[in-house]
Amino acid sequence: MGNTLRNNVGIFGRGRWQPALLILLWLVSPACGQRQAEEPWWERSFVAGSEHYWIRTDLPRSDAQAVARHLDAMYEEYSRRLASLPQRAPMKLNVYLFKSRRDYELTLRARFGVDTARTGGVFFTTNTDSGLALWTEHLSERRIKHVLQHEGFHQFAYSRFGSDLPLWVNEGLAEFFGQAVLVGGTLVTGQADQRTLLRLKDSIKEKTYTPFDEMISFSTEQWRAEMASGEEGLLYDQSWSMVYFLVYAQNGRWMGAFERYLRMINNGLRSSEAYRRAFETSETDAFEQRWRQFLREAVPSAFITALERIEFLAEGALELARRGIFPESLDDIRRELIAIDFTYRFAKHGRIVTLEATDDDVYRIPHVGRSKHQPVFLVSRLNLRQLTRRQRIIEEENPTPSIITTEDLKPHGLAIDWRRGNENSTFSYRIEVP
Repeated sequence: MGNTLRNNVGIFGRGRWQPALLILLWLVSPACGQRQAEEPWWERSFVAGSEHYWIRTDLPRSDAQAVARHLDAMYEEYSRRLASLPQRAPMKLNVYLFKSRRDYELTLRARFGVDTARTGGVFFTTNTDSGLALWTEHLSERRIKHVLQHEGFHQFAYSRFGSDLPLWVNEGLAEFFGQAVLVGGTLVTGQADQRTLLRLKDSIKEKTYTPFDEMISFSTEQWRAEMASGEEGLLYDQSWSMVYFLVYAQNGRWMGAFERYLRMINNGLRSSEAYRRAFETSETDAFEQRWRQFLREAVPSAFITALERIEFLAEGALELARRGIFPESLDDIRRELIAIDFTYRFAKHGRIVTLEATDDDVYRIPHVGRSKHQPVFLVSRLNLRQLTRRQRIIEEENPTPSIITTEDLKPHGLAIDWRRGNENSTFSYRIEVP
């Protein structure tokens, strides 16, 4: 990380950061025998080393080490950005990393009395213990990293605020960091995807969002009741957008007040009093009105939207390859995915997000900023002339799925890097910045 970036950031960062990407892939290995599968998870798991974390897991050691490196890098980011906030509670950085969702739910319920149904990961506290827990089964690397960063912030924040951090701030900041991209030791924040912005714009238009005076004063019980009513996803989106507004609106006009607000809560002030002192008002109407206007005018990040959509295309290409279909253009992959009625689903805060092959938007990248060129996805076949004779033989027997890249995506492009399995017949992928 360069000195310029270090000198220009506070808790959230100042200046204009350009996004880039580095994504790791953690593969779930097959079961290691019937005897092992019948043992309790705690008995067949092991403790992985980390500079800051105690990690118990049943993932392969190489995958556990990749997670440990990412956790350590995020810990350094949290520590640097929240350095002005003294630690208030003991910091027990326990991590429980499960291959399967079943082991995740059974182990946390039996050992800690924690109900994790319908969750992709949690930070939990009990009278005797605390920890970050998640499962990786059938999840893409991007989903795993999002959970690590979101729940990892909750874990770190607990050491600074205990249980005093208001829920909208806690969840908003967790999403702020969860959606960030870590590249080369630098955390790039401020990424807004098109789908989330459209949902928030609709909530403003239809007046289905939660009024700020209610949002700011939500108790844990009220928050849970709202989640139970089916508005869970919108609560998280709105919490993120409020933090996003305070950090970036009008070139960071309210960022200093927001940082003062956090310091006052860290010092023990109640949220309402900290809000009044930090923002020099008790009213929320003006705050809410400016937030609405900010979101109406907000545009998505082409990069983060392309990241979600290239993942959809990669999953689609992988499914087509299993069927012996290898498209050579974007039009080809669109036609073939529609023909098999392909959909890609992932969970986000209890809500299932579905991307469908029939939606033309999933093949497009938003054109934002001042670039003269429209960024696009490119689909092609692997160039056999670049391979060795042995590689060509393997390729002819088990062809690589379609090659997918971007063109004119600023400031960085994306590409799918296909990886063959040990037997050359299976594939996994990484999303990389060329």
